[in-house]
Amino acid sequence: MSGEISQTVAILLMLNNYVHDVATGLLLISALWIGWSAKSMGEEPPPPVIEAFRRTYLRSLRFVWASLALIVLTGVVRTLNFMRFEWFPALGKGLVPILVLKHVLIFTILGAGIYAWVQLRRRLRTLPGWKS
Repeated sequence: MSGEISQTVAILLMLNNYVHDVATGLLLISALWIGWSAKSMGEEPPPPVIEAFRRTYLRSLRFVWASLALIVLTGVVRTLNFMRFEWFPALGKGLVPILVLKHVLIFTILGAGIYAWVQLRRRLRTLPGWKS
Protein backbone atom coordinates (compact mmCIF):
# COMPACT_ATOMS: atom_id res chain seq x y z
CA MET A 1 0.00 0.00 0.00
CA SER A 2 1.24 3.45 -0.78
CA GLY A 3 1.44 6.10 1.90
CA GLU A 4 -1.10 8.29 0.10
CA ILE A 5 -4.84 7.81 0.36
CA SER A 6 -7.51 9.43 -1.74
CA GLN A 7 -9.46 12.38 -0.43
CA THR A 8 -12.67 10.31 -0.44
CA VAL A 9 -11.07 7.53 1.63
CA ALA A 10 -9.62 10.12 4.01
CA ILE A 11 -13.06 11.68 4.51
CA LEU A 12 -14.66 8.28 5.08
CA LEU A 13 -11.98 7.37 7.63
CA MET A 14 -12.48 10.69 9.43
CA LEU A 15 -16.23 10.06 9.55
CA ASN A 16 -15.62 6.52 10.79
CA ASN A 17 -13.36 7.81 13.57
CA TYR A 18 -15.86 10.51 14.51
CA VAL A 19 -18.71 7.97 14.74
CA HIS A 20 -16.44 5.74 16.84
CA ASP A 21 -15.68 8.51 19.33
CA VAL A 22 -19.28 9.75 19.50
CA ALA A 23 -20.63 6.22 20.08
CA THR A 24 -18.14 5.83 22.93
CA GLY A 25 -19.30 9.06 24.53
CA LEU A 26 -22.97 8.16 24.08
CA LEU A 27 -22.44 4.92 25.96
CA LEU A 28 -21.34 6.85 29.05
CA ILE A 29 -23.89 9.65 28.72
CA SER A 30 -26.79 7.23 28.27
CA ALA A 31 -25.79 5.30 31.41
CA LEU A 32 -25.52 8.51 33.42
CA TRP A 33 -28.85 9.78 32.12
CA ILE A 34 -30.74 6.57 32.89
CA GLY A 35 -28.94 6.29 36.24
CA TRP A 36 -29.95 9.81 37.25
CA SER A 37 -33.50 9.04 36.13
CA ALA A 38 -33.51 5.89 38.26
CA LYS A 39 -32.41 7.88 41.32
CA SER A 40 -35.27 10.32 40.85
CA MET A 41 -37.77 7.45 41.22
CA GLY A 42 -36.96 7.20 44.92
CA GLU A 43 -36.36 4.13 47.08
CA GLU A 44 -39.78 2.50 46.67
CA PRO A 45 -41.42 3.75 43.48
CA PRO A 46 -45.00 2.73 42.78
CA PRO A 47 -45.56 -0.05 40.21
CA PRO A 48 -46.71 2.30 37.40
CA VAL A 49 -43.49 4.32 37.76
CA ILE A 50 -41.38 1.16 37.70
CA GLU A 51 -43.21 -0.07 34.61
CA ALA A 52 -42.74 3.23 32.77
CA PHE A 53 -39.08 3.29 33.72
CA ARG A 54 -38.66 -0.35 32.64
CA ARG A 55 -39.92 0.52 29.15
CA THR A 56 -37.45 3.41 28.93
CA TYR A 57 -34.66 1.25 30.28
CA LEU A 58 -35.30 -1.51 27.74
CA ARG A 59 -35.32 1.02 24.88
CA SER A 60 -32.08 2.42 26.23
CA LEU A 61 -30.52 -1.04 26.28
CA ARG A 62 -31.18 -1.36 22.54
CA PHE A 63 -29.42 1.98 22.12
CA VAL A 64 -26.48 0.77 24.23
CA TRP A 65 -26.09 -2.45 22.23
CA ALA A 66 -26.20 -0.42 19.02
CA SER A 67 -23.53 1.91 20.43
CA LEU A 68 -21.35 -1.06 21.38
CA ALA A 69 -21.77 -2.57 17.91
CA LEU A 70 -20.78 0.76 16.35
CA ILE A 71 -17.78 1.04 18.66
CA VAL A 72 -16.58 -2.43 17.63
CA LEU A 73 -17.28 -2.07 13.90
CA THR A 74 -15.80 1.39 13.55
CA GLY A 75 -12.97 0.35 15.88
CA VAL A 76 -11.96 -2.41 13.47
CA VAL A 77 -11.77 0.09 10.60
CA ARG A 78 -9.92 2.56 12.81
CA THR A 79 -7.43 -0.08 13.96
CA LEU A 80 -6.69 -1.24 10.41
CA ASN A 81 -5.92 2.33 9.35
CA PHE A 82 -4.45 3.67 12.58
CA MET A 83 -0.76 3.75 11.69
CA ARG A 84 -1.21 5.38 8.30
CA PHE A 85 -4.08 7.71 9.12
CA GLU A 86 -3.40 8.71 12.73
CA TRP A 87 0.01 7.62 14.04
CA PHE A 88 2.30 8.71 11.21
CA PRO A 89 0.62 12.13 10.76
CA ALA A 90 0.82 12.71 14.54
CA LEU A 91 4.44 11.58 14.55
CA GLY A 92 5.32 14.00 11.78
CA LYS A 93 3.76 16.91 13.68
CA GLY A 94 5.03 16.01 17.14
CA LEU A 95 1.49 15.22 18.34
CA VAL A 96 2.02 11.66 19.57
CA PRO A 97 1.56 12.59 23.26
CA ILE A 98 -1.78 14.21 22.41
CA LEU A 99 -2.84 11.16 20.40
CA VAL A 100 -1.91 8.87 23.29
CA LEU A 101 -3.77 11.12 25.75
CA LYS A 102 -6.83 11.11 23.50
CA HIS A 103 -6.88 7.32 23.44
CA VAL A 104 -6.40 7.09 27.21
CA LEU A 105 -9.38 9.43 27.57
CA ILE A 106 -11.51 7.43 25.11
CA PHE A 107 -10.70 4.13 26.84
CA THR A 108 -11.51 5.75 30.19
CA ILE A 109 -14.86 6.95 28.86
CA LEU A 110 -15.61 3.48 27.46
CA GLY A 111 -14.71 1.83 30.76
CA ALA A 112 -16.74 4.37 32.73
CA GLY A 113 -19.73 3.82 30.46
CA ILE A 114 -19.62 0.05 30.87
CA TYR A 115 -19.12 0.41 34.63
CA ALA A 116 -22.05 2.85 34.88
CA TRP A 117 -24.37 0.43 33.04
CA VAL A 118 -23.31 -2.47 35.27
CA GLN A 119 -23.89 -0.36 38.40
CA LEU A 120 -27.27 0.77 37.10
CA ARG A 121 -28.34 -2.82 36.49
CA ARG A 122 -27.28 -3.76 40.03
CA ARG A 123 -29.23 -0.84 41.48
CA LEU A 124 -32.36 -1.68 39.50
CA ARG A 125 -32.33 -5.26 40.79
CA THR A 126 -32.75 -3.88 44.31
CA LEU A 127 -35.96 -2.02 43.45
CA PRO A 128 -39.09 -3.71 44.78
CA GLY A 129 -41.08 -5.06 41.86
CA TRP A 130 -38.24 -4.88 39.34
CA LYS A 131 -38.15 -7.91 37.08
CA SER A 132 -34.73 -8.49 35.47
